[in-house]
Amino acid sequence: MTEDALIYDPLRAPQVSHAARRHWIDAALLKVFASTGVRRALQDQHRLNLAALGEQAFRAVETLLNAPIHEPDGGALTTHRRLVEGVPGHALFVAAGLAFDRLIEALPFFHLTAKTAWQKLDLVLSSSQSEQALRLSRIAVMAAELMGSAEAGRRYLRTHNFALGGATPLELLRTAEGEQLVLAELQAQADGGPV
Repeated sequence: MTEDALIYDPLRAPQVSHAARRHWIDAALLKVFASTGVRRALQDQHRLNLAALGEQAFRAVETLLNAPIHEPDGGALTTHRRLVEGVPGHALFVAAGLAFDRLIEALPFFHLTAKTAWQKLDLVLSSSQSEQALRLSRIAVMAAELMGSAEAGRRYLRTHNFALGGATPLELLRTAEGEQLVLAELQAQADGGPV
């Protein structure tokens, strides 16, 4: 049995490898991205409460992760295939809600205008946009778990960090290499290392 095939047990979570935890979070996020409930929450563009959407998404991920038995669907290869195929356009809004308080703050991260973001709502995102949405969401969920709440996780993402060379995690999350630096810093904090 590989580490990736372990059954997640919240009471034994410290014994779970970081790689296995990442796969579980990815699987949960992909399910949330595909949720019709999330899509319904975005129907009224003029009443979008991004922080509330982020809280809803975080609770949905937590529920999936805390289910008695949770096994990722195929691990990293399945996640890769889903990203290549593209995730639903509303995943941009889920990712933005998990990491930002307002859409206007999130749009520069995705290099989008508000008009373009709303146009993508009912489309399938490109593989690069899908990967960017998952990367941001993954780190936001990990930060929220470590910091104790979704709001504390969002605050962590916007805070300049000495361990990251003075950059904010959000600045680094624009690239896969930057994500690895943020993951390493979060893992060090989770293992009791310096902040």
